[in-house]
Amino acid sequence: MNSSQLDESFTRPIPKDKPRVLIVENNETSRNMYRDLLIHWGYFPVVAQGTGQTLLKDARQKAEQYRCHLALVDMRLLDDVDDEDKSGLALISQLRPAVSILMSGYGNLADSRRATEEGAAGFIGKSEGPRVFKEKLEREACKLCAAKNGLVIEPVELMDNLRKNLLLHSAAYFDDQIADCLLRLFPQARYLRLEKIGTTHIASDLSAVPRPRSVILKVYEDDRQPVIVKLARQTKITHELENFHQFIDGKLRGNYVPVLRGYVLGWDIGGIKLSYVGDIGQNFSNFFQSHSTHKIKRSLSNFFEETWQPHYRRAVEANNLSLFELYCRTWDKEWVERIKNFTDSHPEEIMGTELWAQVQAPEPIEWMKHNIFGQRDVSMTEHTKLAITHGDLHGDNILTDEDGNLWVIDFERTGQGHILQDFIELESDIINRLPCTPESFPAFLSICITACLPREIKNLELTEEIGAQSETKKAMSIISHLRSLARSITGIRDARQYLLGLLFNTLFRATLSTSTSRKPCQQRAFMLASILCHRLDHWDDAWPPAHWLPFLQ
Repeated sequence: MNSSQLDESFTRPIPKDKPRVLIVENNETSRNMYRDLLIHWGYFPVVAQGTGQTLLKDARQKAEQYRCHLALVDMRLLDDVDDEDKSGLALISQLRPAVSILMSGYGNLADSRRATEEGAAGFIGKSEGPRVFKEKLEREACKLCAAKNGLVIEPVELMDNLRKNLLLHSAAYFDDQIADCLLRLFPQARYLRLEKIGTTHIASDLSAVPRPRSVILKVYEDDRQPVIVKLARQTKITHELENFHQFIDGKLRGNYVPVLRGYVLGWDIGGIKLSYVGDIGQNFSNFFQSHSTHKIKRSLSNFFEETWQPHYRRAVEANNLSLFELYCRTWDKEWVERIKNFTDSHPEEIMGTELWAQVQAPEPIEWMKHNIFGQRDVSMTEHTKLAITHGDLHGDNILTDEDGNLWVIDFERTGQGHILQDFIELESDIINRLPCTPESFPAFLSICITACLPREIKNLELTEEIGAQSETKKAMSIISHLRSLARSITGIRDARQYLLGLLFNTLFRATLSTSTSRKPCQQRAFMLASILCHRLDHWDDAWPPAHWLPFLQ
């Protein structure tokens, strides 16, 4: 994008190191004067044109079009001689997130107070002169524009990566919004060091969960202890804040809960800042690799039986419910359209066509179309329970310290859902991070069978094939513990609804990437989904089928 696409009347390129200031003034001579002053002082002026309602409309459009930091707004925009004209005051809220400074030659203390109530940064009398005007502008610009403030953010490579991945389309032209968002989250900082959670510890080829257009960071402000920051689209942060206040703040038990320290809602990007008691060193995915099975089980027990227990205690009964519709409430129906439009999953790409053909398991996308999306919905369940669930409980959304205490982050999908959701999603995450190659196919198939076989939610019986491989044995032992926790905490024994939830979670994750080049983690997910579909199709039959047994030798 270039400046001519933004405003055909403005031909100069838009610099990234200058605050963008909207001028909303109905007197052409005055607005030209303000424009010249702003250019002289090192700002980038954006001038709203027109008179009356046309001026107000142009101001609203240009504030968003140029992602303005500040707005200089005259109080009387419709009629200079009408004492009742307060149109500038009414415009303040409509220009957000640009911060307004109200200007007037007729204002009084009441107008100044109302401007502050409307969210303006201040009130300037036009008779106060350029020096006062400049000082006020400088103070506010340094709060909103990182380039103007001089805030140093490192590492540069990570910031470059954030600029490339967090913003889309026209918003990408204004990639300074990311630094500006961090400035507003840390208004006193002179230096910030960013660290992506989990990247400084164990080197691993584990698959990270796709996190479209959002990122979780550990941020060090000057010499202070780090806090956790999530950056994402503004709409996502708005929704997450609502969920945090409704379901998290004061609703969990114990010391290992997040504390909201601030938030920012910008034009395209928003941020939320959370602090936690303790020394968070890594995410659960890395913790899983570096600690013993016993320690991991103890940590999970403490989280589900202590931290999140208040929500499970308030669970409600639900009868004759579609689990599919229930999961749609958590994820919205965007994931359904994603699955419907997904090309063939091709599990054979990782196993080999000949080997996978012998398994004869359903193609999961087609299975969903025939058994869930069509006239029949096999996910109808006679009885289940609803509770407040995290809704996105994979290993990258759980933080840990060396003592094994667990904290959760990312509450965008938190809300009422299937009471088994969080147990299921964490299990899906663990399985889909396990290695799977043609050579390890018997072990992976054995994992899938072990996970799908029981008709009740209970401890899993591990086969010799699983027990022979330490990494696989550890994973399945943790999964077995998760199922035991799920049964004891929720009281639900029906494994069929557990496996349906596991299928939905697995396909939700597998279809996040639409690239035609399938990653191994994506293929693992589709293989598991295929086996789950086969198990659900043969729920009342002897299972697994006899022709699978040679693969397990």
